[in-house]
Amino acid sequence: MVICLLTGLLISCKQNANVKHSPKDNIVIAIIPKVDNEIFDQVKESAIKAGKELGITITWEAPTSNDGKKQVELIENLIQYKVDGILISCNDAELLKEPIDRAIKAGIKVGTFDSDCPKSNRIFYVGTDNKEAGIICAQTMLKLLAKNKNQNKKIIILSSGPNAENMKERLNGFRSVINQNSIENILFAFEMSDYGKDLLTLSLKKPKKIDGIQMLWGLPVLKGVDSIPALSRFMNKGGVSVFFDVSKPLLKYIKEHPNCATMKQDFHSMGYDGVTNMYNAIMDKSYQMQILYKVRVIDQLNAEEELKKL
Repeated sequence: MVICLLTGLLISCKQNANVKHSPKDNIVIAIIPKVDNEIFDQVKESAIKAGKELGITITWEAPTSNDGKKQVELIENLIQYKVDGILISCNDAELLKEPIDRAIKAGIKVGTFDSDCPKSNRIFYVGTDNKEAGIICAQTMLKLLAKNKNQNKKIIILSSGPNAENMKERLNGFRSVINQNSIENILFAFEMSDYGKDLLTLSLKKPKKIDGIQMLWGLPVLKGVDSIPALSRFMNKGGVSVFFDVSKPLLKYIKEHPNCATMKQDFHSMGYDGVTNMYNAIMDKSYQMQILYKVRVIDQLNAEEELKKL
């Protein structure tokens, strides 16, 4: 099969012999994450589950770097292979607009998840309500700062990149609540976890007083706050941090520390609902143009509860 030439992991989800075949056989939906990391593993898992239930093929097309051009190349390849649908989390909304539109023009259904490309002709977006998430981050930050009686309220923000739509929306939401004078610096790590750790370390070594760290992109701390010694020292001295996403090491840390919290996204629903919604669009059935999920604040009070779910 020509589809076996696709660059990513190919998972064939065959129908049970007792299940009737759909009018359109051999449906292939390609999923393009920003990068291949542990966060998107949850999307992959639930997308494969949905594919098996629907009796279709799901192919996971992870770019080899965080450069938006790699995602452009993947879309161009998928156009050549004539897949039925593409579900993509966009690294660079501006750069990906034209290739997404070319795929649509070629007859491929394209939807976005996690990070949108709203100026394109994509048919739907499924993912976190990112502006609201930014607002919730800011509200959580203010509560923690007030609880710790921090006076200066100077905050450093860590983002994955300046061109990803989800980061833009989270930052806009955060800024709509927080006084602009409180934002000391905005750091962009471009989806590189080690680089994000280095940026935080360098910023915390500066003599200027910092009270809060807001991570709109949470990958650098998923292996634990202690994996960034400068951040650990900052927290031990009474600093406040609001993280993004969850992992066992991070939740264990939050359980023991009252001066931090994180935001939990629903990645499993993104993958499952994204594939199901795309399938409906391909089959000319009713589908939703937008599916939004709220983040859940995880702090010392409910971290143990969340740990039991992992």
